[in-house]
Amino acid sequence: MSHVHIRTMLWLFILLVAPGTFQAVASEEIWQIDRFWSGPRKPMVDISYGMSSLRHRLFEGELDGVGAVEVRLGFFSARPETTNVTYLSDKYLYFNYSSSDLFGRALDPAKTKSEISRFGSGGRSGYAYDFTASYLYPYTQTSLQWVRMNTGRPNGLSVKDVAILDRYEGTLRFSASAEAGIAFGFGHVAAVRAGYEVMAIYPRHVFWPWVGSYGIAMVGMGAISHFGKDIVEASPTLGPIIYTLLRGGLAYGYYLLVRDNQYWPFGSETPMTADGFRFGMTLTF
Repeated sequence: MSHVHIRTMLWLFILLVAPGTFQAVASEEIWQIDRFWSGPRKPMVDISYGMSSLRHRLFEGELDGVGAVEVRLGFFSARPETTNVTYLSDKYLYFNYSSSDLFGRALDPAKTKSEISRFGSGGRSGYAYDFTASYLYPYTQTSLQWVRMNTGRPNGLSVKDVAILDRYEGTLRFSASAEAGIAFGFGHVAAVRAGYEVMAIYPRHVFWPWVGSYGIAMVGMGAISHFGKDIVEASPTLGPIIYTLLRGGLAYGYYLLVRDNQYWPFGSETPMTADGFRFGMTLTF
């Protein structure tokens, strides 16, 4: 088997299995590998939209923002945790399309336009306040994805900016994202939500430094989640919120570190990053 085929199979494995594994690392079963699609579950469809700002710390011009629409297909599961608190988990595959002119946005001719397509897999989880007929769900989520990016470049871009954009166009690039937010659900049938997403797009991917960097973040996430579960059990009133704040805070802190150095703490390149608000609806069957 060629090295190209082996590498392709490895990345397919990572996209399908790794988010489920990371969710297991970030749960109370720290040393167990989660089978991504296993366990009692219900099918779900999720649709969301939002706006993101694109940034690259070395880019001298201006990158225009993008509107985004996203569709997720996956499974929803719920596990009673303590009085009026339920642990919720979503695992999904998804496709996202973003463009500078989506939603009829007025384009600035001086800014670089972008069109971004991405697909991958991810997981969303948290402890929900369960009111029987409805629930309030503070959540966090992580996703791994492949990204294809095309740009519309204004006149007068510097040679340095052109070289940066050339690193991202014409091929698939690996990417990771995280989101934190809150959802309001109706009887585990439908839910609306609002969240804030951050994403890093790697100009190239070096496997072992990425494993080391992302692994450090996920071990930290697992430790916080294990501690947060104890807080939920001790304080069902404040625990779900504190759990999400701790996990979301760690994810955002890691994002700030990788904006300059994509494989922090290992020396590496500066990635393209994006962040913005998301609004969506989930239907569970």
